[in-house]
Order: sequence, then structure tokens, then C-alpha cells
Amino acid sequence: MNQRLTRAAALLLAVLVLLTGCGSKSTTQPVVLITPAPTESVPGATVQPGGDVSVSSGASLSVGYVAAQGSDLHPLRGNARDLSSLNSLVFESLVELDENRQPAALLCDRWEYSTEEGVWYFYLRDGIVFHDGSPLTADDVVASYEDIIINSEISPYYNRVRYLNEVSAVDNLTVKVVTGTYGYMTLYAMTFPIVQRYTLDAQYPKGTGPYWYVSYNSWGLLRLEANPLWWKKQPAIRSIDVKRYDEVSEAMEALTTGAIDVFPTTSSSAALSRQLSDRTTMDYTTLTWECLVPDLRNSILSDVHVREALMYAIDRTSLASTVYLGMVQESEVPVIPGSWLYETQSARYNYNPERALQLLYDAGWADTNGDGILDRVKDGLWEDLEINLVTYNEPTIASRQKAAELIASQLRIIGIRVNVTVSSRDRVIKTINSDTGFSMALVGFNLSYIPDLSYLFKGGANGNCSFYESEKMDNLLAQAKSAADADELKATLADIQLLVTEDLPLLGLFFRSGTLISRVGLGGLSGIREDNYLRGIDAMTLD
Repeated sequence: MNQRLTRAAALLLAVLVLLTGCGSKSTTQPVVLITPAPTESVPGATVQPGGDVSVSSGASLSVGYVAAQGSDLHPLRGNARDLSSLNSLVFESLVELDENRQPAALLCDRWEYSTEEGVWYFYLRDGIVFHDGSPLTADDVVASYEDIIINSEISPYYNRVRYLNEVSAVDNLTVKVVTGTYGYMTLYAMTFPIVQRYTLDAQYPKGTGPYWYVSYNSWGLLRLEANPLWWKKQPAIRSIDVKRYDEVSEAMEALTTGAIDVFPTTSSSAALSRQLSDRTTMDYTTLTWECLVPDLRNSILSDVHVREALMYAIDRTSLASTVYLGMVQESEVPVIPGSWLYETQSARYNYNPERALQLLYDAGWADTNGDGILDRVKDGLWEDLEINLVTYNEPTIASRQKAAELIASQLRIIGIRVNVTVSSRDRVIKTINSDTGFSMALVGFNLSYIPDLSYLFKGGANGNCSFYESEKMDNLLAQAKSAADADELKATLADIQLLVTEDLPLLGLFFRSGTLISRVGLGGLSGIREDNYLRGIDAMTLD
């Protein structure tokens, strides 16, 4: 083992010397060289004279990303989405989510849970080293966790680790995690990146992943190279050049001209490029869930039969193809279809306007004056079946406005008048959280990485914008939090999803999708997602 590390360390030091020489010839932006160097933990490291040395020999890939210039590259503190995804190639976590989004061991090889104590023990794999050759220890896990806590909302992982009460090192390879009332969901919280503790405040901390950052400049140009110390099989793609763009359109142009090979995007405006014969694409589901929020205090929408009618009357397939250009995945519940927690029986409301109209008739609505709008007399007062629908657009695209207008036209067919108002996001949020009431809102929820749906459905929760109250739901949510194992969590989440489709506190439409567009083959990639769009690159080969 020491001999292998010694040879690897010598190789790294030689590369550092060569790259430093190359960097001195630059006449453009200053390049920061961040190739790892051997440490004292790799004994006997020396530069071997003679021969050519290159860790980047072999296939290479060029990737584009969109972010603001100067975005933070730090794995625990940077919030640029595409950079966080790239960091998944450089930094690894104790636990990862597999292709079905179920927790699986990564830097740890197993875990144990004590239901009585509310304590988890994670046992690290022996022999894993960071990019600088230092061994992975429990102290590095603790330091990474504490860095997230200290930086709180700055860190994209803060909402995950808030599920943890305490993280400590039992010994070099054992991590103790105290969670209190949380059970199996704790494993989702352990998906934060592990950083070598002595480099936490460095501009480029050290990780254990299959690649490391070699250079970075103020334009946002990055270079990653394969890590010869990685504990798994070496990837065939030995280097990755990453180029920053200000706008999606600029990156798409670079893809067309061949300046980059691969580009991930959630923009539906890029969806048409998926049809081009010279492109390879892979779609992935994001955590953005589109739904209609009904105000359950409203005299019309408080009737579950009316809400059922709305679900039957909305043609989601037409919405998906005409408005979102196929960049969505239909889902009536806030659980990604195809994932291990998704309950297939929650797909309940297929497009059926006849069924919708019958439900409304049964609820006492009818077109008594022949104007095409259903009406009724309630408490001695005449009222039309009329809904005010508010929504907002994303900064660069009006898809949500178009979706609201199409929904309005679909509901008009069964006699419901819908008045659409498009406002700013902040104003819509203020409207649906006000005490004055509203009718309905079309919004997108950015769901948590952890499958805790209390935010949306628990009585009085911040995200419970429909003012839904259900003792049965509250009990199920608490049971899901404390579920001790995978089977219990899956069964409880299934009950929650079925109750959502029964009570309809939210009218689910879609999960938004992204797509990875490439001019080269994407064989080897699998289970890609928004936070890891190159997942499986270690098995990827270029055509």
C-alpha cells in the first residue's frame, strides 16, 4: 500500500511541476493551479527523473455550464447549481442516492441504527485517501458537518444537516450521529460532501472523488483530471474542460459550433435541440414540483368534489407537450415517479371532462341560465362557478403564464370561469399567505432532498399554503419521520401519497425536467439528476 501511494505521489508532484511551467506562459487570465501535492502521509515521495508524465492521457470531455462570473467553487458554501453538480465528481459523501433515489453506502460501507437512542453509527471504508494523499477519517466528516452548520444558509446542504442534532467521531473510522425523532430519513441528510478538514478554508479544498480540479481562472474556466488515488476503477475519460457561460443561449451556440461537447439545462427553450440528429440527450427529473394551490377556505374550492373535477378536467398531457415542450414528468404527488418511494396508485386522475362535469352536477352545480357557466344557489345567494387563478413567471420564460391560460381554457369547457392574473413571484407568495384569502395559485415548489413532506401538508406548516388540516395526515407525517427502516418509510409514504390524492390539498401537475445535451455518446451515464448530471462518468466512454 505504501509503495502504491509513493508512486502516485511522485506522479502528482511531477505533474505539478509541469503544469506550473505551462501556467507561467499564460498571457490571458491568471490561472490558479490547484493540483494536489503529496503530504507527509505519503512517505518517501520523490520526483522520479526521466520519462513523460501525464495524468490526462486518454479521452477528454468539454462541458459547458451557466453561472455568474466569480461563482464560489467551494463544495460546502457555493450555491451555483451547475458548479455543485460538478463538485459531485470531486467530492464524495458517506451516503449517496442510487438510480432509484434510495440511500446507498458510498464512503461508508455500512451503518447501524439504535431506535431506542435515536443514534446512527456510520463505519467508513478503510484505505480511502483524499487528493493530497491523506487518509479519510471520521474527523473529516465531523469538520465538514460543522462547516455547514457554521455557514448555515450560505451552504446548499444546510437544510439537510438540520435533521442532525450532533455528529461526532467515535474513532478514526466510526461516525456517531444523533438525530432524536428522525429515523431512516437521516440517511438522506448524510449526503453532504466530505472535505479534508485541514483544507476547509482553502480556496480549493480536497476531496476523495474520481476527479480533482487542476486549474480555475476568473473567467470561470475549469479543468478536472482523473484522480489516480481514487478507490474505484479509473475512469476512461481522463480530463474534463469546463467553460462558463452567462446565458443558456450562449452555451447552446457553443454546443452547436463544437466549442463544448456537453451541456445540461432545465430551460424548455432548449428542448427543441433534442430533436436534432447530431445530438444525444438524456432527460432527468428535478425537484421542482408544479401544482395548483387551492385556498381551502374558499367556499367553492373547500368542496373536495370540485377539486376532483378540476383534476379530471385538466389535460396534463396537452400541457406537457404544448407549453412545457416535454420538459416535465406528470405527477399528482410530490414524489418523483420511478423513484423507490413513489406510489403508482397515486396516478388517479386521468383526463376525463365528462367525469369532471358529473362531479360538479352531483355537487349541486348546473347551468341554469344557459350562459355556459355553471352556477348554484347557496344560503339564498346566487353564485357562478368562478375561480381567480394567480401565477408568476420565471425570469427568462413565460411557461407558467401560458400553462395558466391553457388550464383556464380547459376548465371553461366544463363550465368553470377562470380569471388569470400574472404577477411577480413575491406578490404571489404574499397573496397565498395572506389572511384575506385567494382562489387558486399555480406555483412551483422546490422540494427538499429529504422526503419529509411536513412542509407542505402538516397543519400550520410554512409551506401549507392551502390551509389544509388533517389529523390523519399529521400522524402519517410524524410516522414517516420516525420510520426506522426502508420498508416502514416506503409504506408510510405510500399512505401519505394516497391521502394526498384523496383529500387534494394540492392539485399536482408535474415535476420539471432538465436535459443533458451532447454531441458525443453518453453511454455509461445512468440515473443522472440535477445535482449530478454526469453521474456514472467513471463508466462513460466516448464514441
